[in-house]
Amino acid sequence: MARREGTRSRSTLLWLAVLGVFVAYLLWALRAEEAFQVTQKRLEYTDSGVVVSGEIRNTATAASAVNVEVTFFDARGRQLGKETVTLPNLGAGATATFRTQPKTLPEVKDYTIYVNTGRNMYGN
Repeated sequence: MARREGTRSRSTLLWLAVLGVFVAYLLWALRAEEAFQVTQKRLEYTDSGVVVSGEIRNTATAASAVNVEVTFFDARGRQLGKETVTLPNLGAGATATFRTQPKTLPEVKDYTIYVNTGRNMYGN
């Protein structure tokens, strides 16, 4: 009986070790996926219209072009407009500012920022 319990506990420890390695890899892979980080962002109401500005950092090891897609929403969550700001060559470790063109959308209450780096290795 003692031999079975020893085998069972060894098997359980092995599975826990495998699970731990998998979770560690998953966390590392997800962290490495975010090559660009929006470090600052601000919604401004100007005389010309509403503007979103901010700063983006390239945390990857290579320079890359990036599109910053800003979508504007009203208080009910309805999309009012969208704009893309292209940063053509953001160097590795570099930080760049972005700013949308003024939009005459007086009802803007919220916005989202999506950093689009183009197609991934799967073609999506």
